[in-house]
Amino acid sequence: MIRPALNKARTLTFVMLILLLAAAEAICGGGRLNVIVVLNQRSTISTSIANYYVKARDIPAENICRISCSTDELVSKSEFDTNILTPIRTFLQNNSFLDSIDYIVMTKGVPLKVVGTEYGYGGPLSITNILTCAGEQSVTGDLDNPYGPQAFDPVETSFSHTLDLGGYHLYLVTRLDGYTFDDVKNMIDRSNTLEHTGSIVLDRNYSSNPSGSTTMLNGWLTDAQTALSARGIPTIYDDTSLFVHDQTDLMGYFSWGSNDPSFTYSAYMSNTFAPGGIADSYVSSSGRTFSPEAGYPESCPASSQSLIADMITKGACGVSGFVSEPYTAYATYPNILFDRYTKGYNLAESFYMACPKLFWKSVVVGDPLTAPYSTPPTVVVLSPDVPLTGDSATITATATGSNGISSVDFYMDGKHLGSDTTLPYSITFDSTLYTVGQHKIEVRAIDASAVATQGWTSTTMTIENPISNLSVIADAFPSQDKQGVRATGKIVSAGTVEMGGSEFYIQEENGTSGIRVISSTVVEEGDVVTVVGDLTTPSGERSIQAVSVDILENQTKQAKPFGMPNRSIGGSDVNEYTKGVTGGAGLRNIGVLIRTWGKVKYVGGEQESFFYIDDGSRMQDNSGHDGIRVECRNLPKPVIGQYLCVTGVCGCKYIDTHIIPIIKLRKQTDMSVIGL
Repeated sequence: MIRPALNKARTLTFVMLILLLAAAEAICGGGRLNVIVVLNQRSTISTSIANYYVKARDIPAENICRISCSTDELVSKSEFDTNILTPIRTFLQNNSFLDSIDYIVMTKGVPLKVVGTEYGYGGPLSITNILTCAGEQSVTGDLDNPYGPQAFDPVETSFSHTLDLGGYHLYLVTRLDGYTFDDVKNMIDRSNTLEHTGSIVLDRNYSSNPSGSTTMLNGWLTDAQTALSARGIPTIYDDTSLFVHDQTDLMGYFSWGSNDPSFTYSAYMSNTFAPGGIADSYVSSSGRTFSPEAGYPESCPASSQSLIADMITKGACGVSGFVSEPYTAYATYPNILFDRYTKGYNLAESFYMACPKLFWKSVVVGDPLTAPYSTPPTVVVLSPDVPLTGDSATITATATGSNGISSVDFYMDGKHLGSDTTLPYSITFDSTLYTVGQHKIEVRAIDASAVATQGWTSTTMTIENPISNLSVIADAFPSQDKQGVRATGKIVSAGTVEMGGSEFYIQEENGTSGIRVISSTVVEEGDVVTVVGDLTTPSGERSIQAVSVDILENQTKQAKPFGMPNRSIGGSDVNEYTKGVTGGAGLRNIGVLIRTWGKVKYVGGEQESFFYIDDGSRMQDNSGHDGIRVECRNLPKPVIGQYLCVTGVCGCKYIDTHIIPIIKLRKQTDMSVIGL
């Protein structure tokens, strides 16, 4: 059971009201752009849950933090520090995030707890609870929660990492966990709801000894009943010896679990939840495991304590528990929890405003953005009648909310365009800095109340300009020939001289896309250039017919080749304007530096500057030769039967009506013998 706190020195952090009021000017309240999701690459279930949640909540792919760590629920401090904490801290320091991340979502398959004795505490500590302080390297032990019930009475403001909480900048951290993948999937599916018709169970532990250790915690349940009833929130309040059972469609549940003298496992499991319902209990190790071997349906034999994970199987969308004994003073405050949740604060805000201690033992499970009692603003985009053009393109929106609107934010393809705080809500931007074509426009309105609820809407709009500014080379692929393009700061992977004097190749530094540039301007491998020109597709290969080429840096970058088998070279079509190779499959890699290998199967005649290699896949490109065609220009040709490793740019050309893949060597060192 939950024991009284040890007699130890405690320093409470008091937050001045002025800090909380000033922070209300920040964009906060929680939204999908404010979340990162932690995926353990060693865990299949972690990968599955992360991918499902990201898709369900439309969280940007760049907000996935991939780590590689143990899949055990309990790990050492060394494993936690090296393979969990450090990579998450590094990820959060990514400049593209700045201070926009408020929530960290862990997934099943990432460890649950860390050995407490290695921190000087008895019993394990909760990894999610420690990670609330991931941005505060000076915090190495338990901290009175400056966003919690003891920090300021009452803490009642929407959360943001930018909040200055007595000098601390925190994150709210939850897990997506349960006994099975289906448990977690159902929890995610049921979390995105604005219905809240059910009651909240407040089940006191009946005690004939009013001065016993249960008095304070029972008092919090009574306080919750008083506050909720005054606001008209339906409750089921019990202060008798009965253990509440057989209740349905609950929006909240709090009991003493297996610490109640009247507890039975069947009664505990007889209650079910409405979508968005949350649960907690006064049980000191209710969050000790989410392992199916330890839990449902026999998770609570007489010798063990009840598990909060059981409530997830009964439909709860959020739960909180403890991985080991937290002590009485550090239990969840149900009076704070349900008051905040029913006022529209999200799941993470509500649980953490009710959590007195950080870097400690509590674990919050659920989608942090769950907020069934919220009243989000209504947002409508007033789309322009014509495509967006020029350096003065404008998007306008309307937004209404019962508490007024504090700010309206505009996004294009997930990137912030700007904000407006006065009617009419609009943003004017330079569309010539963006790629020509369709873009996803999203508008977020933030409620003017302390809850700062977000309302979202989205639409698509088209940009039309003579020049399409390419953020990445692949942005050119959806456009038709003759569209002007500008590719800025791209690496030359094959220079003009090596390519015969009339062309060269550029690609992204990470190799994700590349393209041929038709130009006689002399550039060298490793140069960083800006190319302006028109799209064209001679011989089936997407290219830029350059109008100008500016060299920004001389030979400062090195394009690294992707190794791939013969059959992967070329790839499939992107669209009607940018083809892959005939019959090709997989990602398009035409224009990208690659490395492949194989046995020399054919060497061209004296006037032919090509040969074929085959790695055993016996590709046929309509030429009558097996393998992949390698063009070597004036370089010495190999001997039939040799085994080669070749590095070159992937190109393509027509043979009859077929587009075939080719590899263009740049220099003699691009070809090496690897066997006989």
